[in-house]
Amino acid sequence: MNMVWIHAGETLGREITEMLDSLGIPTYSVWRNVLRKDNEGDATRWDDAVFPGKNWSVQFLCGDEMLAPLREKFRSFLEDDYVRRTGVEIYVHKAERLL
Repeated sequence: MNMVWIHAGETLGREITEMLDSLGIPTYSVWRNVLRKDNEGDATRWDDAVFPGKNWSVQFLCGDEMLAPLREKFRSFLEDDYVRRTGVEIYVHKAERLL
């Protein structure tokens, strides 16, 4: 089992959840209004006048067979200049159920 995390600007949230729905991801969790501090670039979103905006974080579990379609869907998504500038990060790691 894999745990996937997606972090993106809030303006992309709806498109991201629609992509997950189209891929058949049965369940995912969404954290809205996530603040981000970027000390290496210009992607700080602190929801203030200096660093406007917020992020969404999305988390879900999936099998290995879902990773390739997910990668392809997001590669296509990232072809859009606005999406690339807004920022999308996706991480995956192995997950094991504890209880």
